[in-house]
Amino acid sequence: MKRNLIISYIKNMNYDDMDKFIMDNNINITENDKNIIYNHIKEYYSVFFDNPIKYIKMLKGKIEDDIYYNILMLYDQYKDLL
Repeated sequence: MKRNLIISYIKNMNYDDMDKFIMDNNINITENDKNIIYNHIKEYYSVFFDNPIKYIKMLKGKIEDDIYYNILMLYDQYKDLL
């Protein structure tokens, strides 16, 4: 059930939704990194459910290291809700 809700949210998610989440979590991020992450979410969200860490590791080297580690910390914070 949670999986279906998350998939539905991701399919309907827009750039402003992600931007709001970034601001709500006080993350400083470049437009380039935002674009990479947004496109990654939209393209590879199905991988997340099979192997969340692999999904996150796919971003390593594509975005700034501090943003990558913020994503890992956010995953650790929210993983119990998934």
